[in-house]
Amino acid sequence: MAGRATPEQQAERHAEQNFTARLYRLGINFCVDVPTEVSAALGGGKYIAARGTVSGTGDGSGGGQPLLTRLVPRGGGEHRLFLNGAIRRAAGIAEGDQVTITLSLDGERRDPPCPDDLAAALAEIEGAGETFEALSTAMRTEMLTWLAAAKRDATRAVRIERIVTEMHDRSWRSRN
Repeated sequence: MAGRATPEQQAERHAEQNFTARLYRLGINFCVDVPTEVSAALGGGKYIAARGTVSGTGDGSGGGQPLLTRLVPRGGGEHRLFLNGAIRRAAGIAEGDQVTITLSLDGERRDPPCPDDLAAALAEIEGAGETFEALSTAMRTEMLTWLAAAKRDATRAVRIERIVTEMHDRSWRSRN
C-alpha cells in the first residue's frame, strides 16, 4: 500500500530526533522552528504529539528539561514547538538563545477518561460510543470539560443527553 510506512520508517519515528534552533517570540508566545526533516521523521501531518527535552546551549545551565507537547503545523510540512514560561525558566533560556531539543513521537493518548455515566449512556445507543471515540482529542476533551463543569446532577444529566444525542446524530449521518 502506497501510504503505509515501512518497518524502518516506523522505527525512525520512534527514534529520538535532535536539533538546535533559536528561540524567538511570535506574538506573546515563544517558539522554535522544527526542521522539516525532524517533522518528517516524526510522521509529518498536522499536530504531532511528542516528548523529549530542551536545554540551552550557552552555559549549559538548566540541563535537559522534560517536555510533553504537540508540534504545531506552520505550513509546507514544517512545524513550530512552543515553549511556555515554566519550561524556559527551568531550562535557563530566553528569547534569542540557541536551544537544543531532543524529540520522539509520543503515542500515548492524553485525553481525559470518559466518565462512567457518560460511557453507559453512549453504550445504550448504537454507534454513539464509536462516534465519540472517533472525535478528535480536542473535541472529546472539550465535551468532557463541559460535562465536568455541571454543578448540579440535573444539569449533568441534560448535558449527557445532549452529548449522546449529538453522537447518535453524527453516527446516523455517517451511515446514510
